[in-house]
Amino acid sequence: MDDEKPLVSVVIPTYNRADKIKDSIDSVLNQTYENLEVIVVDDGSTDNTEEVINSYDDTRLRYIRFDENKGANVARNTGIKKAKGEFIALQDSDDIWDPEKIEKQFEAYQNTPDDYKVIYSVVCGHLTNGGKIHVPEKWARPREGNIHHTLRKGSFVPMVSIFTKKSCIENVGYFDEDLPRSQDYELTFRLSKHYKFKLVDEVLVNAYHDESSKTENIEALSEAIEMFLEKHREDFEGHEQILSEHYFRLASVLFSINEDDKAKKYIRKAWLLRPFRLLTFIRLFASILGIKFFDNFRGFYRRIAYAPPLR
Repeated sequence: MDDEKPLVSVVIPTYNRADKIKDSIDSVLNQTYENLEVIVVDDGSTDNTEEVINSYDDTRLRYIRFDENKGANVARNTGIKKAKGEFIALQDSDDIWDPEKIEKQFEAYQNTPDDYKVIYSVVCGHLTNGGKIHVPEKWARPREGNIHHTLRKGSFVPMVSIFTKKSCIENVGYFDEDLPRSQDYELTFRLSKHYKFKLVDEVLVNAYHDESSKTENIEALSEAIEMFLEKHREDFEGHEQILSEHYFRLASVLFSINEDDKAKKYIRKAWLLRPFRLLTFIRLFASILGIKFFDNFRGFYRRIAYAPPLR
């Protein structure tokens, strides 16, 4: 182990992933960058996660267990606060890292100007239907440097690929424990107000998505979008077109869970922001024709425009 390199703390929150977490931990412990610690925060698992963790004989692995489920945000924050390392990297318990992930990100950190404090990489998301999606997507420009304005448009920095100093997270604040979803986006949004980002433009993380409890997740997403836009309201002042896009996106989510009245409220808000824009008028007209027509039109538009989804 090269003790001259700074310690990197890798935080992995987990809940009932005993069948997957071993592969995730192994992909961290087998990094070419050896001076690291792995902090697994067990968010009240009821399976044999603890047994899996105790099977390891590696002093770099630390285990923190909650007696009850407190949520992934609390688990991540706990891990970050307990971290001993100068640098923080975050992983999900069903993700697999490239063996050189930390090495390449540390080199990128060393070789960029001092105001570049957040290093991230491309993530390949493996969907349950066999499909794949690479993030950041093509719409996201610029992807490096001061990316705060790009992040206004939507999420494109995968938190599971982040490599940054612990002090940077402490400076902007930890994960928002009140948000039911989109916590990663909200934290990267705050980080981008203070620091420049550097992209290692290759796949260093493979993420395997669990699409269970889909309706519940969509309901949480609609609540999270509302909370995010309210919390960062000042950041969208003077950016009416972008805010209008978020309102239309929120309306689509609300329509999908049969919150039609609330969805129409956000369509009206989107229209009032850009009343003389042709696309806004078309969307307003589409919503009057019904949710199916509205979603079909929005899907067509998203295929030809930048508009990214909040996650």
